Amino acid sequence: MKRTRTVAVRLTDAEEAAWIAAALVDGHRQLGAWVRERAVAGYLGKVRPKAGGGGLSPEDAAEVAALRQEMTKWGNNLNQVAKAINSGQVPPVMAEHLEKGWLNRCGQALARMADRLDALDDQG
Repeated sequence: MKRTRTVAVRLTDAEEAAWIAAALVDGHRQLGAWVRERAVAGYLGKVRPKAGGGGLSPEDAAEVAALRQEMTKWGNNLNQVAKAINSGQVPPVMAEHLEKGWLNRCGQALARMADRLDALDDQG
């Protein structure tokens, strides 16, 4: 059955990081799937067994959560830049950052995070 309903939950950064870490420890890469499973488990008293002995260690899961938060921040900034460029209205401060190599630094940061995630994935 196709899921068509959305339930929104507001979290602090710390709460989101804790949820992401817990989801990864439980073998989930998608936070929504983990939240749905935990909610159903609480309601029905059922829990899916952990995949592969539990996935990442708590330390590695916390690192993945932190990387995800950092990637989200870079992605949000990149979306703002793309929106400004597409609208033809790039604010002077943004243009200055772009001229000073912001996009290159963004790409380097994302590549560094992807490399670290790959290394963590190879450990698991």
